[in-house]
Parts: sequence; C-alpha cells; structure tokens
Amino acid sequence: MNPLKLLEPDERERYDYLQEIFEDEFEQTHLAFHISGILVYELLNLLAACKFLFDEFGFPESEDSRLLRYAITGTIAEYLEGEENHGF
Repeated sequence: MNPLKLLEPDERERYDYLQEIFEDEFEQTHLAFHISGILVYELLNLLAACKFLFDEFGFPESEDSRLLRYAITGTIAEYLEGEENHGF
C-alpha cells in the first residue's frame, strides 16, 4: 500500500513542498534515501517534524515565503544530523 494515498490533500501539498526543498538543498542525501528505498518514509517523518512550521506560517498561502523555506531547510538539516548520530 502506498502511504501517500493516505495523506489528506493539504498534507500532500506539504509533502510535495518538502520533497522539493529536500531534493534542491540536500541532493546527495535525497538520492541516497531514494536508492535505499526510504525516501517516502523519511519525508513522512519530516512532514511530522515540520507540521508546526507549516501551521505557524499558514501554508500554502506562505509557499513563496523565504522565511518558511529557511525554517524548513533548518529543520531538515537538524533531522539529518540526528539521523547521522543514529547510524544512517
């Protein structure tokens, strides 16, 4: 079963936004996750980690906000740092 089909439309929009930033800003890690088959799983984890940012910034109205993009990028970096410390 594809877990993305379980997302509500607004969650899918957030997921797609995260996917875009992750691919743009963390290209090597994005590729490694894709090859290893964990990309969707990790993006779903990031979706949960970034929920407060999406809510605070009023996404999708703020989709073009540089501050939102920077905040999401920082949260992804912190998440990946935590993953490194746990052995990925």
